[in-house]
Amino acid sequence: MMVDNILIDVLKKPEIMEGLSREQWNTCLREAKMSGLAGRLSYDARDIGIIEKLPAKVQDIFSSYDYNSASSTRKIKWEINRVKRALKGSDEKVVLLKGGAYIEKGMSCTVGRVSVDLDILIARNRIDWAEDIFLKAGWRHQVINDYDQKFYREYPHELPPLVHPDRYISIDVHHNILPTTSKLCPDVTKMIETSVKMENGFYVFSNEDIILHSIVHQFQDGEVRSSLRNLIEQHDMYKEFGKDEGFWQKLIPRAIELGFTRALYYSIHFAKNIFGTAIPDHIIADIKPYGPNIITGAIMKFMVMGVISPNLGAKGIARWASMNGLYIRSHWLRMPPVLLARHLTIKFFRKFQADD
Repeated sequence: MMVDNILIDVLKKPEIMEGLSREQWNTCLREAKMSGLAGRLSYDARDIGIIEKLPAKVQDIFSSYDYNSASSTRKIKWEINRVKRALKGSDEKVVLLKGGAYIEKGMSCTVGRVSVDLDILIARNRIDWAEDIFLKAGWRHQVINDYDQKFYREYPHELPPLVHPDRYISIDVHHNILPTTSKLCPDVTKMIETSVKMENGFYVFSNEDIILHSIVHQFQDGEVRSSLRNLIEQHDMYKEFGKDEGFWQKLIPRAIELGFTRALYYSIHFAKNIFGTAIPDHIIADIKPYGPNIITGAIMKFMVMGVISPNLGAKGIARWASMNGLYIRSHWLRMPPVLLARHLTIKFFRKFQADD
C-alpha cells in the first residue's frame, strides 16, 4: 500500500523535516494540527537534534505546542490527584484509561500529546456511588438536556461527562469500554481483574488490554476520520510492548477472549501498511483468518485510507461517502437498528431546533 502524504512521511522519517519547502511545511503543519500531532513532530525534531535547523517560524510554532503538551500533562496529573482526593478513604478499584493511563505509565506515545479530559473506569454496580462522590466534591454535569441524561444512563458505557468549574478538565466515568448496546461489548470484569496497581493507588489495564482498548475505540466505537493519532499511538505501543515476547503471545488470545479480533486485524493491517510497524510474521498470519472478506476489506481500505488523515486519499464525493460510511458503520456497531434510528432521528430534529 503506497501512501502519499507529507505528514505520514514526516512521522515515519522525522529527519526529512530539514528539507521541507515552505509549501510542504504549510501542508504538514495544517494536517498535524488537525490530527493532534503537531506536538509529536516537535518532540521528534528535538529528539533527533534538528530543531535548530528548522525555519524560525516552525521553531516558534513547535515551542507553542511544547507548552500546550506540557500544560496538558500537568492538568491531567492534577486532575488525577483531585480524583484521588475525592475518593480518599475508599478502597474502590479505579482504573485510569487512555491518556491518563499513558501518562501514569510514562508510555512513549505520550510525547507531544494533548489530552482534554480524564477517563476512568469503575465497576458498574458502583457507578452511582462514584457519581455522588464527584458531585459532592464539586464536579458538575456538562450534559443537562433531559433526553441526553436519560440516554447516557440507559445505553452508553459511562456517566454524562463531569467537569469541575475551577479547572475545566472533564472526567468521563466509565463502567465499560464500549456501550452496553454494542455488538462487541466485552465482559469488562476480565479487564479489571488483570489490571495493574500503580504507585498512586490507581490501576491501569494490562499492556494487551491497553492497546486493545485503543484499537476498539478507533475501529469499533469511534470515528476513523482524522484518527491518525490513534493509529500512530498503536504503532508506538506495538513497538514498546513488543519488546516483551510475552505481549505477542498474549495479544491474539486476549483479543479472541474479549471479541476484538476484527478490530485488531484492522489495527495491525493499517499500522503495518501506513507506518511500516514491525509486526511479527506469525502474528500477521494468526490474525488473518479474523479479517473481513474480500469485498468488505476493499470497502474498509478505501474508506479508512480516504479519511484517516485530513489530506489523504479520497476527495470530493468519495471523501464524503467515506466519512459518512464510517460514521454509519460506527453507529450500526454501537446500537441495534431500532434504537439507532430513533436516536439519530431525535438528534436530527434537535439540530434543526438548535439552528432555529
